[in-house]
Amino acid sequence: MKSSSEQIIIDTLQKYGELNITRLARITGLHYRVLVKKLRELQEKGVVEERRFGRLRLFRLVK
Repeated sequence: MKSSSEQIIIDTLQKYGELNITRLARITGLHYRVLVKKLRELQEKGVVEERRFGRLRLFRLVK
C-alpha cells in the first residue's frame, strides 16, 4: 500500500514529468529528507527511476 507521501510524489511526476528533488520539494511541500527516503523506496519498488548529470539527480516514473 502506498503512503500519502508516495502518492503525492507519483501524482506530481505524472503531471510534470522529470523533476529534481528541489523542484519536487517546492511543488509537493514535502521536506527534503522525506522526499529522499520516499524516492529511494519508490526506486526499490520499480515505480521511479533516477538519472544523474553530475550532481543533478532527476527522477521520473518508470514507463
